[in-house]
Amino acid sequence: MNNHHVYVAVAKCPAYERDYVNTSVKNLIDFLGGIENYVLPEQKVAVKPNLIAKKSPEEAATTHPLVVEAVVRLVQEAGGNPFIVDSPGGPSNKGLLSAVYRATGMEAVAKRTGCRLNWDMGEIELNHPRGRVVKKLTLLKALAEADVIISLPKLKTHGMTKYTGAVKLMYGAIPGLKKAQYHFNMQKLEEFSQLLIDINTLLPASLNIMDGIIGMEGDGPTAGSPRELGFLLASQSPFALDHICAGLIGLDPAILVFLKLAAEQGLYPPASSIKICGDKLPESIVAFKIPGHKQIDFNLPGPLKKIVGRLQPKPVFNLQACRGCGECQKCCPAQAITMLNNKPLLTLSECIRCYCCQELCPHKAVHIQQHWLGKKLMR
Repeated sequence: MNNHHVYVAVAKCPAYERDYVNTSVKNLIDFLGGIENYVLPEQKVAVKPNLIAKKSPEEAATTHPLVVEAVVRLVQEAGGNPFIVDSPGGPSNKGLLSAVYRATGMEAVAKRTGCRLNWDMGEIELNHPRGRVVKKLTLLKALAEADVIISLPKLKTHGMTKYTGAVKLMYGAIPGLKKAQYHFNMQKLEEFSQLLIDINTLLPASLNIMDGIIGMEGDGPTAGSPRELGFLLASQSPFALDHICAGLIGLDPAILVFLKLAAEQGLYPPASSIKICGDKLPESIVAFKIPGHKQIDFNLPGPLKKIVGRLQPKPVFNLQACRGCGECQKCCPAQAITMLNNKPLLTLSECIRCYCCQELCPHKAVHIQQHWLGKKLMR
């Protein structure tokens, strides 16, 4: 392969059926040189899917277990020692982790393959001299100490970043509620996007395999609707992979702040140098529904700031759908939510628009709404 190019491998995969998935995953990795290029015998291999919350595979919010299993088996064939690892949203405890592993199908993958599930939510702080917004990062120790990381993102829309895939997947390297702290400290989209880049440059995955067989559109990353695509994609570069996947769902990669910043920093090449290998991408696409709200990121004096604040998107709670579990309150980085009579109450002036409440609500009871003038100002 030409070293001046970055390759994104594509494999058609019409359904979550074992034979289809196994064949497509193997083809993808073979297009990129074979599993032996990434895994040596006896290496500890972190297989990192998107396990954002306690969701069933059918909800299309998490990486499908058959994709995870196919990768685990290839790692085992290469002599590696794989383990499945992620830090879901919410507090780090064994009860939550157990529920997530069971609901997402990871527990069943571990039983079928003998692969280990990670239960160690210990933290490690690493220096990051190359970091742009952080010079130190608190990360999952088990993930940071792996010999190899294989990331398995899910192709979805996202309320804050518009799109979530390979680059944002590594936010799950930050343990538990520490994610909320980073959100609070990086309130502007540009700062948060740079944080995602910093995590990826400190803890790079050797291989990134995108589950795009069924993605999610609309109110992603958890409250949207499943959308059939029929593809798996892979690359050594999470940035190039996200560039191609964004285009696949009708999003201009240039509007994604984390890709714009990564391009400016020389972390991935111009589009002309990203080469597709394997199956052809479709010539025409039906674009995904993307969250319609737009953040207004103006630096304004007090009175004007309050006016613009009313035009910003905001979380709105459907109190009929709400079951009073309090998950929104627990995961709110700004502590802007209190529970009154088992129902959430938002102090809007404290809200930092990270939308963790919408992302982690188990019952899809949080929606993002915006005044029509706010949307118009950002067209």
